[in-house]
Amino acid sequence: MEMSVEQFRQGFRSGTVVFCLPAAHAELSSDFLEEFSDRILKQDWREVSMVAHLRLSKLLTDDDTECDLVASLQENYRIDVSGLGDITLWEVIRRCAGASRHS
Repeated sequence: MEMSVEQFRQGFRSGTVVFCLPAAHAELSSDFLEEFSDRILKQDWREVSMVAHLRLSKLLTDDDTECDLVASLQENYRIDVSGLGDITLWEVIRRCAGASRHS
């Protein structure tokens, strides 16, 4: 069955379509992912999860710059994201989750 991007988005929002996280990220709680979405992504993590293997800088919205993103990650999670251009969204989420557990 083929679905358009809009059908995926509506399905994610309504809960009729689910996306399985990569096994390496199964330990992430929904609460953490929702918080990360609000603080960092400024969009629903489910909507970008299909492209989470891309570099995080590719997922920036028009309103954000890489400097803004780095500052937000350091302020909210106190993590080093030097080399952001080469880090995937899942790697950033993993680092932030680790920092949250240790704070």
